[in-house]
Amino acid sequence: MSIDDETFFSENLTSINKMVSKILLLIIPLPLFLIAFSHLGIFSISDVFSFRILVMAIIFYLIFQLLIKSNIRPKLTMAVGLLEINLFIALVGTNSKVGVYITFGLVPIISCLYYNRRLTNTIGIFSYIFMEVSLYFKYRNSAAVFDNSTEMTFLGSYIPVAAGFTIEFFFVFLTANLMAKRGFMTLKHLLSLIDDRNGLIENLREKQSKLHNTQEKIIEFVTQSLKSHDLLTGFHVEHTQTYVRMIALKLRSLGYYANELTDETINLYADAAFLHDIGKIHTPEGILNKPGKFTDEEFAIMKRHPKDGADLIRTLPTIGNGKFNDTAYEIALYHHEKWDGTGYPSGKAGTDIPLCARIMAAADVIDALISLRTYKKPMSIDKAMSIFEESRGTQFEPCIVDAVIACKDEIRRKDAEFKARESNEFNREVSDKHQYNELLKIQILEKVTNECESHDFKKYLDENLKKLKSEYDEKYGKSKEF
Repeated sequence: MSIDDETFFSENLTSINKMVSKILLLIIPLPLFLIAFSHLGIFSISDVFSFRILVMAIIFYLIFQLLIKSNIRPKLTMAVGLLEINLFIALVGTNSKVGVYITFGLVPIISCLYYNRRLTNTIGIFSYIFMEVSLYFKYRNSAAVFDNSTEMTFLGSYIPVAAGFTIEFFFVFLTANLMAKRGFMTLKHLLSLIDDRNGLIENLREKQSKLHNTQEKIIEFVTQSLKSHDLLTGFHVEHTQTYVRMIALKLRSLGYYANELTDETINLYADAAFLHDIGKIHTPEGILNKPGKFTDEEFAIMKRHPKDGADLIRTLPTIGNGKFNDTAYEIALYHHEKWDGTGYPSGKAGTDIPLCARIMAAADVIDALISLRTYKKPMSIDKAMSIFEESRGTQFEPCIVDAVIACKDEIRRKDAEFKARESNEFNREVSDKHQYNELLKIQILEKVTNECESHDFKKYLDENLKKLKSEYDEKYGKSKEF
């Protein structure tokens, strides 16, 4: 915004015009008070005079309202409103019983609010003219302020009083002029500061946008890398981001961790959830995609991925203020810890486990239960909810179990969406993995057969090799080369 910004001055003009409208409305009851107080003996003002200024006040207000509603020329409305107040004060001031001298300084002061020095000077001149004319009529009405005992009445009575008021009004005019000038300069300075601040904010937003884009690219790279390495992890990290956000929002709505789970924090948890299984990139592909149950040795290798993931995240450049890095680190390292301390890799328990990791653990498990795995079929939502209920206070914090169960219908809808969208891609990847594994078996068996020195055992291996090749050909067609 600059000092020439039409929007600001247009809005300010409209706002001050409304204030002037209220002043014109408030002066309407004044003649009624004069009538009432005169009948009570407090004032001695004729009802005719009071009625005249009442009619005038109503006419001024209606004219001003008409100009505001027409909205044809707001600047004309501004000038008319100030002149109407001036004229009303002058009319009241003509009465010999009413003293409104100081009030003539009101209108120039009001004009300063428009931040228009030329307007203030113009209104000041009109205020002075109206004051002098009003004083002249007051003089004609033999007001007590004038000394009417001298023979040179006009020169001896009116001129000295008019001169005195001129001096007083000069100081009012000078003050209003300085206020208008100072107000304009102050406004200019403030708007300049706003421009600088807006520039800084825009620059900050641009930097944040670039950082966010960098973050998204890192996440996308990790997701795609995991997809190529692990048949299921690519889908899994996308699912768990949704479930982390869902569970965190539900926790807050249930009254748990309301201070901690701000919108910003929930978004941070959901973004960082993408990296919770980044450590699996170090896990052998044969273990990740094994169709059966892990051996103890294989499970021990699998259990390394939280620590491996945390170590990888420590190598990331700082994103933003570093909160993303810290959150992603905690989620990766602790998402397999359990509420009762029986998890891995550190055996942390209770609130020693970061809240982000406790929520991540629930999202991780719910997706693992209801999604297809190479070693199992997906579990029903109802069965998964019963498992969570059984794990209350052991694997999961009780309030997190409450949040997951409260999200049951929402989880059911999202799971159906995921399955409908991913089924074709998943089936294709499963087929490719199976074909690759069977081809790998044939190649290994062929190598072992060729190197076997025992004639009888080599014959046995050769028969099995022919059987595997035949089965492969039936499934995938004749291969040119094994």
